[in-house]
Amino acid sequence: MEIISLIKLSAMFLGAFGIGEILYHYFHVEVEITRKWSHISAGLISLLFPYFFKDIQWVILLCLLFAVILAVSKKINQLQSIHKVERTTYGSYLFPLAVIISFAAFQWKNHQYLYFYLPVLHLAICDLSAALVGKRYPLKKIKIHKEHKSLGGFLAFLVTSLFLQLVLLLLGFQIPLVFMFSCAIIAAFAELFSPKGFDNITIPLTVVIVMHLFQL
Repeated sequence: MEIISLIKLSAMFLGAFGIGEILYHYFHVEVEITRKWSHISAGLISLLFPYFFKDIQWVILLCLLFAVILAVSKKINQLQSIHKVERTTYGSYLFPLAVIISFAAFQWKNHQYLYFYLPVLHLAICDLSAALVGKRYPLKKIKIHKEHKSLGGFLAFLVTSLFLQLVLLLLGFQIPLVFMFSCAIIAAFAELFSPKGFDNITIPLTVVIVMHLFQL
């Protein structure tokens, strides 16, 4: 039953958040790292959705549940491993919406797994790669919307996108070479120009739109 799947996946998400809390409070890992841990673990767990759920209503229910948990936890000063960042960002709240959008695209395209996997993987891994590499090796800082992005982060996103698509190609997904480069470049620009965590929406939307335009 899908209610059992809902409980199992909820436990996985709570476990991932719990690990982030332990790292932050007991091992004093900086919040930018624990936040990224929650980001990538949530994205990877979300990859299980097409196997656990047939109807999008369950995905919406689960995502809304965790959106409420995130909102309430911030209000009562909990889940500091996610919320204790100095910059203003709405990424945590937009992440569940991004997963819903990706699952909707998956259903819209007659359950083509690529329509779910590719946007979620870009969100979970490419975005993370851009943040980590951009911070350590910025190469050239770029000020956009009063925020600082970097050429290093842009290139990291681009390379990671190409690598992920190559892996999916080797796994048997039909991904044309022209699409690979087009998707990587356009999604990287979407990340670059999206302020305050809104890349959590623009990245998956961009990937889905490019896939549709290429008629994958």
